[in-house]
Amino acid sequence: MTLPYGNFRDEDFSKAIAEYKQSEAVGSRDSNFEERLLEELFLRYPTVYIVSADVGDSGKKHGGGPPYVVYVGETNDIRSRTRQHIELDPRTRTDWERLVRFMRNHQDRVCQYIIGDRHFNKSLTLDMENRLMGYMQSVDAVKLVMNRRTNAQDMYYTSDEFDSIFSKAWQTLHEMEPDLFPEEKAILDSALFKASPFRKLTDEQRRAEEAVLHVLESVIVQNRDEGFHSLTESTGPVRINDKVHTQVIVVQGMSGTGKTVLLSHLFYQICARYGIYGNLNGKDDNRSAKARQRSYIIVNQAEQANVYNQMALKLGLQKQRGQCVVGAVQFINRFSKHTNRNGRSTGRAADPMNSVDAKADVVLIDEAHLLLTQGSQSYSGGNQLYDILRRSKVAIVVFDPEQVLRGSQFVDAQESRLLGLTGSEHGTTFSQPMLIREKSRDGQHAREDTFQVSHVRLDQQMRIQADPATCAWLDRMTVKDGVIGPLRPDPSEHPYEIKVFDSPTDLRKFIRRKDQEQRGEGSLGLCRLLATYDWPYSSKNQPDPREPSRHWQVALRQEDSGQWVWAEEGQDGDGEFAMPWNYELYEAQGNSTANHRIAWAELPFTIDEVGSIFTIQGFDLNYAGVIIGPSVTYRNGKIEFEPKFSCNTLATNQRSEPEMNPVDNLRHEFNVLLKRGVHGLGLFAVDPELRDRLAWAVGGFAQVRG
Repeated sequence: MTLPYGNFRDEDFSKAIAEYKQSEAVGSRDSNFEERLLEELFLRYPTVYIVSADVGDSGKKHGGGPPYVVYVGETNDIRSRTRQHIELDPRTRTDWERLVRFMRNHQDRVCQYIIGDRHFNKSLTLDMENRLMGYMQSVDAVKLVMNRRTNAQDMYYTSDEFDSIFSKAWQTLHEMEPDLFPEEKAILDSALFKASPFRKLTDEQRRAEEAVLHVLESVIVQNRDEGFHSLTESTGPVRINDKVHTQVIVVQGMSGTGKTVLLSHLFYQICARYGIYGNLNGKDDNRSAKARQRSYIIVNQAEQANVYNQMALKLGLQKQRGQCVVGAVQFINRFSKHTNRNGRSTGRAADPMNSVDAKADVVLIDEAHLLLTQGSQSYSGGNQLYDILRRSKVAIVVFDPEQVLRGSQFVDAQESRLLGLTGSEHGTTFSQPMLIREKSRDGQHAREDTFQVSHVRLDQQMRIQADPATCAWLDRMTVKDGVIGPLRPDPSEHPYEIKVFDSPTDLRKFIRRKDQEQRGEGSLGLCRLLATYDWPYSSKNQPDPREPSRHWQVALRQEDSGQWVWAEEGQDGDGEFAMPWNYELYEAQGNSTANHRIAWAELPFTIDEVGSIFTIQGFDLNYAGVIIGPSVTYRNGKIEFEPKFSCNTLATNQRSEPEMNPVDNLRHEFNVLLKRGVHGLGLFAVDPELRDRLAWAVGGFAQVRG
């Protein structure tokens, strides 16, 4: 039921229950008896509640942004809890002070949804509260979720009833207010929900989180003289003696093992336990507000940065974009001395290796395999990971060696040892010092750093909902020896759809049909075409200046023999296939800032584009259709890669290190693309031998009607 907020007297609740009973026509028994049962359910049983305030300003340009501020809670006494929120919480929390002040001036725009169920108990309501927080944080119409803790429960007496009870409750909320409570499948599809810190962790993820927090706890205990007694008792920023080595915690896991969920969960836990803002060095620091952020999350992929920025804003972890969610170069510059050798001010760190100005307390690095290990136009250092660690007291590094995609991200033997990728360090969980020797870019200045390193691993596949045999088939083809054996899925396990097509047009029909089916079930669709980077693309130039309406395209041409071959240009007419690369249709859609802040696959018009490694890495699709270009072939009984056919010069440019091999980058690209689909995968290969071998493995080419 709903209750106008601000009313918490017994008679207010009784009146609301009577109105609820009348509007819902509950039961057919004696009216007073039924009303007493409802009063018992709402007022004496545990309940879950959502306070919502429509604070949107329709007078602002574009409607003023998301309109709702919400708070989710659970209680054994809804009347007492309502009184506490309205009368007591504003004295200690500015967010509640603002909400209550808004309520006093706009009584009709604040209300409370109360959820009751005869099967509610304390553990189930805590679980309900936790999932509702995750859902509300993922709703486009929600500007801020005011909660400050996670509450996911493990096993309890009625835990097997939770999913059913929750879905029924959410469906009722959706019917009451669809803008605030959209279809559940749309929530489950959203990138924000998939990165939510309120998602329940698996046993493996929970053990990994405990291992990371244990290391953090030990660091703080070792520095009690600096004012820290425990994670839960700390009242200021983490102050670690500068003489103590940076503590590095490497979290390693392959694609789809839940690294993003673990990282966002850790970030929220750290912010909740330490607090969000504070002085970095244990003293007043008035240079700027940016130096007062205690924890940072470094995100190296533009699409993921948008997701983390939205999440941090909605949960109140940052006041504006880019405050705690930053890129690698931005973070390095923020904690560097901005002067050159002549003492003149510069806009960035002139020598990142030796210009450390301050240290952040806790830094989490998402997709650290995307960090540069050589200089670039915007980065004058030689290794972004080392330069971040030098500016951190504690660093949590998420890394997957199978997702290194460029020559500029190549990991040498020294960094491999630090990350635990080779030798005796592989898979270890104990802490050990690691000495790093590095020369500056000009080769004139050497530096030695010692980092204290621990390792944590994630192995359980979380994305692909397939049986172990199917997962192993994909692994062997993409990350092991490139062998394509017969696919023999376990019929008793969850079915995972893998289709191979002898035509790109049939693959496109398959993906469009799947997208329509998903949308018909209330989903966002999330079925998209992807391709290996084997067709030209430039973000700066049009493909033909004389025809500015043309797009960079993934193009194929059908020969008289019926075979499809690579083509640089296509017209999508008879015997032709052509679709724009990702981001090419944004201009036609107004190229709005709002579109650029939504994950590529969640925008409806991108069903008419082909995604690349740059838009899909780190994201899920319901069904992925992958066009495998000419850089991937099948020869001598296994998959082989041909760098000369790739248009991704970032992957194929050779570095000076003799062990750097562009083939590894192309193999990693192939691996990432083929592991995007949660429920299924469609494939078309330009190379005839590869196409035939894939069809043989799955039992023949698929046919698409219509």
